[in-house]
Amino acid sequence: MAENVRLDLDVFVATQYSKVVAAVGLITGNRQGAEDAVQDAIVGFLAKPPAHPVTNLAAWFTVVASNRIKDGYRSEAARQRAVAKLAMPVEEMTDQSELLDCDVRNALLQLPIRQRQVCTLHYLMDQSVRTIAEGLGVSEGTVKTQLHRGRKALAARLSKEVHRGLA
Repeated sequence: MAENVRLDLDVFVATQYSKVVAAVGLITGNRQGAEDAVQDAIVGFLAKPPAHPVTNLAAWFTVVASNRIKDGYRSEAARQRAVAKLAMPVEEMTDQSELLDCDVRNALLQLPIRQRQVCTLHYLMDQSVRTIAEGLGVSEGTVKTQLHRGRKALAARLSKEVHRGLA
């Protein structure tokens, strides 16, 4: 990192940090989250500086930190929508999972988290590809890809279990 950028950052922290935190808190309505988001923006700036020179660090950090909080709000809202669409209390879902064949449950648990999410939502909870995409905040194509990969992995794992049981 260029020495002058480091000096600019030091000056920003010494003179404008608290103003930026207050501004982000005002923009987002989340004072505690604002401080964390500004600190995350600073860490991100240090880890991977922007491609173009930043002439106003205070404005840049305000925008980046505000966007991080807004992204968090969107993610939480999507999560809540997905849970609401399930229309089943979490306790019942736990009981339902125990009804699964132990080989199927074990095969699901071995999948990467995203494949496990989409396979569970689609095959066990009967959610559409569109609903899953909206709930997870990804494209329908991503859900279809994860379903395909998950289905292939489950088929491979479950066929091994069947052969093991017959041998």
